[in-house]
Amino acid sequence: MSDHFWRKQVIQPALNNDVDEAVAEQKSILAKNPQNAKAYFALGTLSHFQGEIEQAMRYFQKSIELDPNDAAPHLSLGRLYAVRGEYELAWNHARAAEHLGACDLVGMLERYPNLR
Repeated sequence: MSDHFWRKQVIQPALNNDVDEAVAEQKSILAKNPQNAKAYFALGTLSHFQGEIEQAMRYFQKSIELDPNDAAPHLSLGRLYAVRGEYELAWNHARAAEHLGACDLVGMLERYPNLR
């Protein structure tokens, strides 16, 4: 059997199943507590894994709205904006994350001066 078979027929369906279960778990958490910022962050991350970038961005925004003192959704959202070429928005989230103690994204963006 080829590596392609294992990846496409065995590994990827298992990963998809795990992600689907994790999404269901986070949605269950939100059904009980719609103000849970961590669940929205987790859904954003899971949506990103699934390639649903717009949905991921909405979840990260909701997480920030509910808990503006958490740097993680700012980092994730800023990275997505950087990949999309929306550097001003990427910098806004990088600075917000830096203000909250997470300098990773600022450091990354500073390495590429043409992204300003």
